[in-house]
Amino acid sequence: MLEIVLTREDANTEYALLAEWLVADRSEVKAGQPVVVVETTKATVEVEAPGAGTIVQLYEEGVEVELGKTIAKIAETAEELAALDVGEYDEKPAAKPTEGERKVTKKAAELAERHGVDLAQIDKRGFITEKDVEELVARERAAPRPGWRPILDGLSTEGLSLPLTFEAADETSGVLEPSYYELLLREEAEFRALPPDEKVKRLREYGAVVGDDVELGEGSYLVAPRIVISDGVRLGPGATIVCEEVFKVGALTRFGPNLELRCRRAFLGSGIWGGRSVRFGGGGHRDPWAILAVGDLAFVGDEVFANVCRPVLIGREAFVTMRSLIVTHNIGHSVLEGFENRFAPVVVEDRAQIGLNAVVYAGCRIGAEAIIASNSYVTGDIPAGAFAIGVPAKVTGKASHTPSRTRQLELGRRIVADLRELLALSGHDVADAEDGFEVDGVRVLFTPRYEGGIEPGAVVLTLDASDEPPDGISVFDLLARRVLGSTDGPVPDTVREHCRKRGIRFEPGPWRYSGGLI
Repeated sequence: MLEIVLTREDANTEYALLAEWLVADRSEVKAGQPVVVVETTKATVEVEAPGAGTIVQLYEEGVEVELGKTIAKIAETAEELAALDVGEYDEKPAAKPTEGERKVTKKAAELAERHGVDLAQIDKRGFITEKDVEELVARERAAPRPGWRPILDGLSTEGLSLPLTFEAADETSGVLEPSYYELLLREEAEFRALPPDEKVKRLREYGAVVGDDVELGEGSYLVAPRIVISDGVRLGPGATIVCEEVFKVGALTRFGPNLELRCRRAFLGSGIWGGRSVRFGGGGHRDPWAILAVGDLAFVGDEVFANVCRPVLIGREAFVTMRSLIVTHNIGHSVLEGFENRFAPVVVEDRAQIGLNAVVYAGCRIGAEAIIASNSYVTGDIPAGAFAIGVPAKVTGKASHTPSRTRQLELGRRIVADLRELLALSGHDVADAEDGFEVDGVRVLFTPRYEGGIEPGAVVLTLDASDEPPDGISVFDLLARRVLGSTDGPVPDTVREHCRKRGIRFEPGPWRYSGGLI
């Protein structure tokens, strides 16, 4: 008869927690086989079987046992097993009462420190375990957090359309099971190695909200206590997303390879187009103020970097172009020696544009429809509709000038003519038609004002649509940026995509169309 005894490894520890039996009671074990996990305030260890035989467990999981006690016996023969059945095994030793001093296992203490939780919130005598801490973290993650929104108090949202992912009232959807969240933190390499479909499956299985037709690229890694991903989202190969509280992204948003996003809370809108090697994060990305919001239909070019130490709010249809840089803090010499030490949010309002290689410094606000020229350095606010250039950037004029009606008509006709040329050069059968051309049996034309009277099977581009068209006609109001009538089909999608490349994005969205002719 062999015995498994809890040896006294630490003179300061009187009791140990039987955290997990690794084998079933009355199962066959081999010499040296790990059979039970034991936790103390100092360590977590696996206890091995001293020899081969049938194990008879004397304690259940989750109880505390005084060190020096026998926790299991191993019958080496049938006679020894029978003796245990009729005698000694009938009287299992009682577990230690839980009254008395509170103790914390080593794993539980490490987990509590990692998440910054107060163990006094756990109402339990005896050992506080890793599972107890995971449950506390889950309760805190799932609880509504009215306390974080005041972080934006005093930060005006005028001129800024925050994405629906930011404004949504539901604060509990997409909460990951705490044990799986901890597993993701520990096993990054294993998650990266999963096939894309398996990543989506695992996240759904453990509580994340993941829509249809979502792709998490090869080698990507995504971890956050709350994850909400809408339909049609694409994150390219090698993406790394680590959020301390929440990651939410709207429908049809896509990023190229090697996206890196690290912050406390990330809210990405719908229809965002992101290039390759985009980086959100940097120093201070775990700070309470590290909030990222990117509005619907925004454009984020290759190699953009935004330091999210303080809020970075980017509006609807904003353009942050290639290799531009957004800074929310600087680190230099001592502020007591007169050097600047600034921590402040950055706001890019709706339809604003930041040019190639431009830098926007901490505390700056770029007004709606303002344009920052390439290679500029912005150190102060730029008003709405302004054009700014230089180091430091100075306003030198307006970002846009309203063209005359004659010029608008000329541009409208030019859009149709350019599309005809593009389709013809791409190998499509294109024929001349009144005010435009015909392709795939569909007439595409421009008219200054749509008032009806056009046969079905047409796509009409106009500067003013006064009537709702009948079935079979799509009307694109170029100035109002809206589509009336039929919106589906390869030719309407082609017109949408062609106009998008000229800065005209129509409602209802989206603003990218993969099913067209170009």
